[in-house]
Amino acid sequence: MKKLVMTSFLLIVLMAFSFQAFAITADEILDEMEAKSALNATQKSVGTMILTDEKGKEEKRELVMYAYDDSEDTENRAFIFRFLSPAEVRNVTMLSMEDGEQIYLFMPAFKKVRRIAGSGKKEKFAGTNISFEDLSGGYSKDDYDATLVGEDEENYLLDLVPADPDSDYSKLIMTVDKEKFYFKKIEFLDLEGNLWKVLEVQKVQEEEDGSVTILKMYFQDLKDNTTSLVEFESVEKGIDLPNNFFSVRTIQQPEI
Repeated sequence: MKKLVMTSFLLIVLMAFSFQAFAITADEILDEMEAKSALNATQKSVGTMILTDEKGKEEKRELVMYAYDDSEDTENRAFIFRFLSPAEVRNVTMLSMEDGEQIYLFMPAFKKVRRIAGSGKKEKFAGTNISFEDLSGGYSKDDYDATLVGEDEENYLLDLVPADPDSDYSKLIMTVDKEKFYFKKIEFLDLEGNLWKVLEVQKVQEEEDGSVTILKMYFQDLKDNTTSLVEFESVEKGIDLPNNFFSVRTIQQPEI
């Protein structure tokens, strides 16, 4: 009788655990993150990036970003990233379209646009420690095989395995805020499974519509011992942009 009671108790515990574990799936979490980020489809952000090299030397850059996000179709996701200063990188501009499938780099010194494809996405962008792959896309369920591996009172923990076989990463470990559905931290593991890079969100602003605007991010490359600190001083949402704004033609303009 005692054995029967104990067996029944264990079954109830296991069933309760299974129900809790599958209350939400990893794909549903990623979908919710995308829906939150697309509440304001267009956005302009102005800020700074502070680069620190392996010797501790710092360089400050000013930047502007324009972004478009479509919750109905991630293929329409696009953004423009441009440095405004110092002089040696002024107007160096990156364009990402179709959720990172098409990437272009404008180098004003050469007055030419370069298409970034294949292994080129692993290159670092304009002397930073951030690759085109790091910058190019979001975290859609179409781009990753996602698994919910843990949770606590405040966060979900996801394992994301890149769908792209040419990715530099074997896996990403993402910490997601349970209430606001934005990533707080992403750990990037190399192809041998070793921790390589860490991206941490250090400051956010909660909006009235329930979305979160990221204002400060810290990116570390543990192999190179370099860091990038990005902070936005001005963020405008729901702005009007001309048709075909996200184009190769736009990034060649001296002012955008």
